[in-house]
Amino acid sequence: QRVELRRANNATSPTGIYRCEIPTNAVHDDTDISVRATVYVGLYTSAGGSISISGGVTFDPSQLTLTCISTGGPATTVTWTRDSTTVTQGTETVLNDPVTAQYTHTLTVTALGTYTCTVSNDKPSSASASITLDPSPPTGVTAVQRGPTSIEVTWNPPVSPLNGITGYEISYSGGSTGSVNVAGENTNSHTLTGLTNGRTYTISIVATSSTDLVSESVATTAVRLVPSALVLHTSPTVTSTTITITGSVPRWLSGDWAL
Repeated sequence: QRVELRRANNATSPTGIYRCEIPTNAVHDDTDISVRATVYVGLYTSAGGSISISGGVTFDPSQLTLTCISTGGPATTVTWTRDSTTVTQGTETVLNDPVTAQYTHTLTVTALGTYTCTVSNDKPSSASASITLDPSPPTGVTAVQRGPTSIEVTWNPPVSPLNGITGYEISYSGGSTGSVNVAGENTNSHTLTGLTNGRTYTISIVATSSTDLVSESVATTAVRLVPSALVLHTSPTVTSTTITITGSVPRWLSGDWAL
């Protein structure tokens, strides 16, 4: 029998991670090892062993990955969750430095939500950090009067590789106050109706998601609802003392109309 105690390459300190292997076959290779144990030397001292996470969780939008770096102790258990649900696919843990027990933990993401990385070992020691991936806001938001009491709001849906946007919420205030939910990730317009003529409205919009996360709010320029123009039925009749105009009176729901 042969007992091997292997050490990480380029090790310059006696502290670190050692692995003990006892092969049971005649050629002493890795095809049949009855005992394989890992020993952490110098990592369970008062100066080490307790896991910590520095820098929190970072997001790389170009790679769609989350990264969490832990140090101070062996990362025997690494758990990623999205909105409290465990995520296993697309996870990876790499040991960077066996002396300080620094690990890089990554997760490839496809959806919006709140992600948490939790690292623990048998000391026992654990640490966690979280990040929330919110929807991107819509762009190119405009508001235009489309009638005496209506305003059309248009926008460009946000371009995001992450799934989860379910629609938009439009809020308005002025002669009246309210909000409207518009379903559909690719929806790009909605007409507000039943507004008050003669009033100025302030309008804003956010993108919404299936996890109740919302984007930053984007406001439009203020829109004042003006009455429709007087429609002339005949040309004005002019005398030396009078001018007679025949036409349809515009709707002005907030007060009188005047010439």
